[in-house]
Amino acid sequence: MSVRTILWLIGVVLAVVAFCEVPPFALAVALDEPALPFATSIGLGLALAALLILPLRRTEHSLDHRSAFIAVTGAWLSACALGAVPLFLHPSLGLPVVDALFESTSGFSTTGATVLSGLDGAARSVLLWRSLMQWLGGMGMVLLGVAVLPVLGLGGMQLFKAEAPGPTKDKITPRIAETARILWTLYLGLTVANAALLYLGGLSLFDAICHAMTTVATGGFSTHDASFGYWDSGFVHLVTTVFMLLGGMSFAVLHRALTQGVRWGEHPELRLYLAIFVLAAVVLAVDLRFGDPESYGTAAAAIEHGVFQAASILTSSGFTTRDFDAWPPLSHAVLLALFFVGGMAGSTSGGVKVIRILITARVAFSQFFRLVHPRGVGAIKLAGRAVEDAIVLSVLGFIAMWMLLLLAGTAVLSSLGSDVFTSFSAAAVTLGNIGPGFAGVGPSQGFAAFPPAAKLTMSGLMILGRLEIYTALVILTPSFWRR
Repeated sequence: MSVRTILWLIGVVLAVVAFCEVPPFALAVALDEPALPFATSIGLGLALAALLILPLRRTEHSLDHRSAFIAVTGAWLSACALGAVPLFLHPSLGLPVVDALFESTSGFSTTGATVLSGLDGAARSVLLWRSLMQWLGGMGMVLLGVAVLPVLGLGGMQLFKAEAPGPTKDKITPRIAETARILWTLYLGLTVANAALLYLGGLSLFDAICHAMTTVATGGFSTHDASFGYWDSGFVHLVTTVFMLLGGMSFAVLHRALTQGVRWGEHPELRLYLAIFVLAAVVLAVDLRFGDPESYGTAAAAIEHGVFQAASILTSSGFTTRDFDAWPPLSHAVLLALFFVGGMAGSTSGGVKVIRILITARVAFSQFFRLVHPRGVGAIKLAGRAVEDAIVLSVLGFIAMWMLLLLAGTAVLSSLGSDVFTSFSAAAVTLGNIGPGFAGVGPSQGFAAFPPAAKLTMSGLMILGRLEIYTALVILTPSFWRR
């Protein structure tokens, strides 16, 4: 096990987080807001980074498979802890330690669940930091390290697998560092384009930049309590819908689509992803128009809000234009179903991922074939190619573990005082990195009312969901530590 490399990597991530706190610090100074919380966090981060990096600067760094899992988990936990420091110290927030850690974890995991209210009057430096946390977490802190530090090239593939452990890992190019740079360039380009369009749509430059970062990251943090409901603009909602869907697409597929065109026959996951979105959007729009005609008196209004919310929940963004907890029952059922889907593998979104849903469906339907043809061979295929048995087992195991964690999270939250549906909803939206849910965690409720133990439980679910369960859980098994 490469202990020195693990510590060095955690130090690099702490340094990156500390440097990314410089813009909020500068904004706080410029606007005469409290800057000491950011200065303290920057100093602490750089000091810890120096202690971890400098003694190991001449060490030859390499990562084996087990070390990569520890490095990624340790890096994420360290980033969440350091990110919580300015939130805890900021005098305008008055957050307890657990609340600050919850907010930071929600930011870096791009969940979007929040314990804060009164965002419209909050310090802009705090709002910028919340957006930056989600933007960094969207593509992944460790992937950032792979992109900007060539020395990580030796262990880059192990890091990439641990950071994005889904059933598909498309590198785009043979070199992982070059792949990471391409992905970050695309990510930055989408963010800039989104910010420009939002600014043209009437948002202030500050709001446009903050929301562009959290939209492309499919994060959900907003600078206003009403989220995108703050702007009664069809153009703004349409632009955000498009970029949420882009953020929920595989960045490898998106890169190839921009450079080579879309070969639809090669992308069954993309077809299903778009089909789920269209179906959910249509059902929501129809249900809003006829199920709540007083609030959605025109077809245009129903379509606008139904399409936006379908994209937001499918991609695990968590933005809202209206309080969907007050929508008709059929809309609740559709949104609840989307809680368990998520975007495409290789995207910034959370959830189970469309590719896993697709493979599981193929496995289920293959059983019908075997019942009719007991001696037949029904291979699981995607894009004309058979899916390896190991991948099928991995997908089924992931979904089983996801459901077990959902039930366990529901049980723990219920034991801590929440009603069963609120507990179920809270566990689902934190494990799925979605943000707002139903009942006690609806868009108008927030997460502030939960006791500290519940917030720590949900913080753990957010990390597990962001690292797709196994990366974080595997290091807790005794067999992982045996040689």
